[in-house]
This record gives sequence, structure tokens and C-alpha cells, in this order.
Amino acid sequence: MYSLLYLLLTALLCGQGLTHTWNEQLTVIENGIFAGANGYPRGYVSRTDPGFNDDMMTYLLPPVASNRIRVDGLDLLCAPTQRTANQTTNFPRLQVSPGAYVAMKYLENGHVTLPQNQPGKSSAAGTVFVFGTTQPIDSEMLTDVLQWTTDGTGGNQRGRLLTSQNFDDNRCYQINSGTISTARQKEFPNPTVGQPESTNEQWCETDLIIPTDLEIDTMYTIYWVWQWPTEPGAPGLPDGKDEYYTTCSDLDIVVRPTQGEPSNPLPQQDPQTAAVSDFQSRTAYTTNPLSTSSISSFAS
Repeated sequence: MYSLLYLLLTALLCGQGLTHTWNEQLTVIENGIFAGANGYPRGYVSRTDPGFNDDMMTYLLPPVASNRIRVDGLDLLCAPTQRTANQTTNFPRLQVSPGAYVAMKYLENGHVTLPQNQPGKSSAAGTVFVFGTTQPIDSEMLTDVLQWTTDGTGGNQRGRLLTSQNFDDNRCYQINSGTISTARQKEFPNPTVGQPESTNEQWCETDLIIPTDLEIDTMYTIYWVWQWPTEPGAPGLPDGKDEYYTTCSDLDIVVRPTQGEPSNPLPQQDPQTAAVSDFQSRTAYTTNPLSTSSISSFAS
């Protein structure tokens, strides 16, 4: 009975506009300002493409079809369209220099501004972990990558944890009538240039610094992993449930990104031009990917 009620509630909430999220776009930050041409994840599909639907970019683990409440060693980290290095026409890789800051942008889709619609979820809409590797493989497993550490000695040692940040960057908002959204619309207005009375959704961002020891003219792979579990005791989920969403991207490591290129904005582009004020120092409430009991067994 509780499971049925939970499913009905979920369906109702989705009908109110709650969808799930992926890393939509990457851009370099220079002196707090977004600079140069944008980059995009592997196999990117724009929301304005004919026939687009969220399933084209959403990748959930464990998969719904598995009927599991826990991730396991069979869960491939990247979506089928993102398991190899590939870029869609007009949506290139980001060019970035070692030591530069990068904003990984995404829509919050109500997860931040409508928290009452998501029972059993952690504060700040969960945690985003970003991992990096110079040795990507097509069969990358989520449970392997979650063991990577900031010093590169964790797990199979093929990569490292680059940052841990709250999903909510304390600025982003969907345009809705919720109290969080309306307050942030006033505090962080986001008008279209030349249209001071206009309003636009404020995208969220995950901010990371590119390792300084990367070689020039090489490709670096980064994995955006949003950890958004349901805590035990939620309707229909007495034991809770793992919930991860991932986006896989590649970066071109260069001396300096090519100058003079257009910023190739998306048709629905957020007009914001500046990073969040604390982009150089953001941390998450949870900084250890293995801190939840559901995955701690994979660290042994």
C-alpha cells in the first residue's frame, strides 16, 4: 500500500514539473566571470532538439528496471551514450588550462526550491562529487570511482576526487511560486541583457579547479556524480534508497583556450555572466562519497 502511494505521489510531483538533472554545460571562470567558449558533455542532446525528452540525458543508478534500492558492482558509471569520448556536432569539449577554474552548470528542476515535494531527501538537495582521470575506460563502474580519493590513492588508483559540493549552490532557482524561489529571484535577479524587467531561471553550478599537473595537449575525463539518496523511513522506502545521477565529460587541456571564439550559448541559455561568489572555496556537507552505509561495503 505504501509503495503504491509513494509511486502515485512521485507521478503527481513529476506532473508538477519536477524532473531530474544532468550537467548541461561547462565554462571557464576567469576573475569570477564566465569566459570563452562553452564546452559540453559527451553525446550532448540540446533541450531544443526535435523529439528531445529528459531520458536522453538523464542517467539514474541503480536503474529503475533493476528494482534494486542499492547500487552494486554491475552499475556502469556513464550512460550508454557517454561511455566513450564523443561529441555532438556544435557541442564541443571544453578547452581549459591546468590550474583554471571551471563551472559545471545544471538546472535545479525544483530539487532546491521545492524541497517539500521530495520527502526523505537530505538538505541542500544532496551532494555532487566530481572525479577526474587521465585513464578513462568504457566499462567504468560507479562503485570503483566512488572509492577514488583526493590524493589519488583510493580504490584502483586510476583517478582522483576533485571536489565535493552541495547540489544547491545557494543562488540557483527554478522560476516557481515557492518561497525559496521567490526570495532568490529578488536577491539574485537574472534578467536578459537589455531587458531589465525580464526573469530567467538561474542555473546551479559545481565549481572545480583543474589539476595543475596535467600535460598540455591531452584529454582529461571528468565524472559529475550527484548523490541524492532517500533516507530510511520515507513513504514506501523503510530502508531508504540509493539514487545517483551521472554525467561524463572530456576536457582538452591546453596552454590557453583559443581566444575570439563565440560562447556558443544554448537557445535557452541562462544569461548569468558571473560565477557564485564563493566558487573558489565551496565545500559540501558530505565530503566522503563512501559515507553512506549503502555503499561503504565497496570500500573494503
